[in-house]
Amino acid sequence: MIRVLDPTTAIVRPDQEIGDTVYISDRLLVRGDQLWTPDARVTGVLKRLGLGLRPPARYRDFKEIPHRPERDRQYGLESEQVVGLELVVIDPAGAQAPDAWNVLQQIRIAAPDVARAFELVHVLFATSGELSGVGKGGSHVPGIGKGGSHVPGIGMGPDEFGVPGYGGKAPVAVVMADPSRTAPRLNRPPVVVMPDTGIGDHPWFPDEAVVGVNAAPPASLGVQIVGDPVADRGTGITSRLTGEFDRLAGHGTFIAGLVRQTAPSARLQSQAIMTSDGLAAEDDVLELLQDLLDDQLKALATNDAASIVDVLTLSFGCYHEDLADEDSDPSGLTATNFATILRDLGKVGILIVAGAGNDATSRPFLPAAFAGSTDTGSGALPLVSVGSLNPNQSKVSLFSNSGTWVTTYRHGAAIVSTLPRKQNASSQASADVAGIDTLPGAEQQGVIAGTAPRPPDRATIDLDDYTSGFGVWSGTSFAAPVLAGQLAHAISMLGSEATDLTSMQKRGWDALARVLHPKRLLR
Repeated sequence: MIRVLDPTTAIVRPDQEIGDTVYISDRLLVRGDQLWTPDARVTGVLKRLGLGLRPPARYRDFKEIPHRPERDRQYGLESEQVVGLELVVIDPAGAQAPDAWNVLQQIRIAAPDVARAFELVHVLFATSGELSGVGKGGSHVPGIGKGGSHVPGIGMGPDEFGVPGYGGKAPVAVVMADPSRTAPRLNRPPVVVMPDTGIGDHPWFPDEAVVGVNAAPPASLGVQIVGDPVADRGTGITSRLTGEFDRLAGHGTFIAGLVRQTAPSARLQSQAIMTSDGLAAEDDVLELLQDLLDDQLKALATNDAASIVDVLTLSFGCYHEDLADEDSDPSGLTATNFATILRDLGKVGILIVAGAGNDATSRPFLPAAFAGSTDTGSGALPLVSVGSLNPNQSKVSLFSNSGTWVTTYRHGAAIVSTLPRKQNASSQASADVAGIDTLPGAEQQGVIAGTAPRPPDRATIDLDDYTSGFGVWSGTSFAAPVLAGQLAHAISMLGSEATDLTSMQKRGWDALARVLHPKRLLR
């Protein structure tokens, strides 16, 4: 169950100040040794509450959660194995429905020395302009895309970007061919990983270019989709009764198209981790990032150039409860599970790009805000956070978050990219005229008799018909992959064949220097 942590009603310690966040009430993130040998004080807290912890479904067939292979510490890695454990009622007498926040607070009081091994499982929101609460100061309330009775351009502020014609999601026609078809073929194309809603049906990403998890992708054009279910493979319809779209239907396909436009020679790996309503659970994301780290370490150790990842782009995030106000410094959260795994990925040669969020607030949005606080160490590649620019490139989009932690800005408002061709929801054109009705009565009889051609039908634009395969949309979700693609393209120009760590780190820094202003980078 998803819950909102409200600072005005939540249980807090006398010395504690919190902000609002969204979390899963019946799960806790647990890391390190506490996964296998939990502290007796922690088990005592759970027993008093009538609760227990059990592994998620994927580990139910094991006697205990399997240990990941020991990570090579030569790179100075910090992250530990993390799993989202389920809170279950084991003593029905007097037990209430599990609330992870209350459990966590009790653990912090009873066992403060091990409490850092336990965290909430936050709900991560996509950073496109359909969900994340534009203008709400970091609220969980949906913002852009709500529409309502406002007149576009009059007093709408950031919400205006959710209106078709003002940056809101809408279909468009594109005559450009798939840019990868004429791109140079590289011996080892740079690899861009995109955890999101997957990739749907589209001519730029044909079925023959979609390969299995263990298959070798075709040169340069490969698109690897990992995860099940893949949200963008469906129609995106949220209700059979109303025929409406889920707010984020097509999100991952849109991101893939932006990377394809900016880095046509790159190989894309789409990780299906998000639902089409734009939500991802933090423990699922951490599991994916841990797998990515383990795979990168294995590839480095075995000189497996084909399995090396170059760029990771993240278009989701959350506001952490321990940041109490909009001017908070995120440096205090650098020991969280999210921060440490991203820092480790930078240490093994992966450039990370994250959307800054769409709430028109300076409250740090994670993981993007780690760009302003995380010391990556010698040679390690940094995380780069990206805000959104309007089409004129001279002004920041009104919805875009701001702060010292925002590294740079890229196009993110009213930007054009790919969308699944299957997606056509219940709204209809405002005017739709049958071609035969445009003819005088006598000529209609000829059409009916088959002696005259039938004129084409006429209509205004159907604003939720994406069978063209392209659309316009807004959000820092899309500014992030634009930068990720630019970095991947720079890597291809610098030469992407060498995959030893020293070469990757140097190439990553050189790509950043080419794409960003050098003064914004701290080596």
